[in-house]
Amino acid sequence: GAVIAASLRVGLIGADRRYSATPMAFPPPPLPPAGWYPSPFAPGSSTYWDGRQWMVPGAPQRDAHPTLPLAAAIGAIVAVVVPLISVRFLTRALAEFEWPIPVYVAISAIIGYGPALVWCAYASRRWGTARFTHDIGLRARWSDLGWGPVVYLCCLVAQVMAGILITLTRIPVESNLESTEGVERSYVISVLILAVVAAPIAEEIIFRGVVMRGLLSVMGVVPAVALQAVIFGAMHVDPVRGVGNVGLVIVLSSVGAVLGGAAYLFRRIVPSMIAHAILNSIALALALSGVLDRLQT
Repeated sequence: GAVIAASLRVGLIGADRRYSATPMAFPPPPLPPAGWYPSPFAPGSSTYWDGRQWMVPGAPQRDAHPTLPLAAAIGAIVAVVVPLISVRFLTRALAEFEWPIPVYVAISAIIGYGPALVWCAYASRRWGTARFTHDIGLRARWSDLGWGPVVYLCCLVAQVMAGILITLTRIPVESNLESTEGVERSYVISVLILAVVAAPIAEEIIFRGVVMRGLLSVMGVVPAVALQAVIFGAMHVDPVRGVGNVGLVIVLSSVGAVLGGAAYLFRRIVPSMIAHAILNSIALALALSGVLDRLQT
């Protein structure tokens, strides 16, 4: 009723202006306060007016994506890039000692992801609610078992498109899956466990759980998702590959963009974790079986 009365007032004001010699400026009519009013959509029922618009019955109302300060994102980037680059050289150097497999797994996981995960926990306490799983979107639903493979398929499409671009433009590219020939068995298995189990969990927490949320606090959705994707791709740079890193970064950035987009749409990172694990497990299966080497040849 209040909304209709305000509309009538605007009509009357317009009629007065037609017969006025001197134009007069009037403030806009006040809108009714938020509350429940007789529904304009379904007679006999009520609909909520939020002070600006009607809440359409049945329309899902999504909360804004949670954010963290930019400092949280910068700290996470520094805490993950340096250790991950260092651990590649360290693991190769220690492989010749033939220590038990769990030792290699523990060393790689602790050094590679430990500092960044500690920073993410600190960021949750410092700038979040101190509820770690809530602040990074680590919430699971049964539907994630279905959404995870869907996100993986989107990652696969993104990789194919990136591969076409690289082929057409002749950008140098080198795979980040190394041949297993002549490499210690302990090193191979430790990399397998890290890539399929540790990496999907840790990297999604770091990049989609903290980095992207930090970027969203200072920029829009599209640039935030794109920037975290490029950083994710650049994280896999290895000086040994030389210019081959260029194409590799493009491919992995396309994957990071899909994973980031999924994390934003779902408001949680579990579907991205599942997709990430599927992606890594299939890639490593191809590498360990020798199929990847034959395809490259």
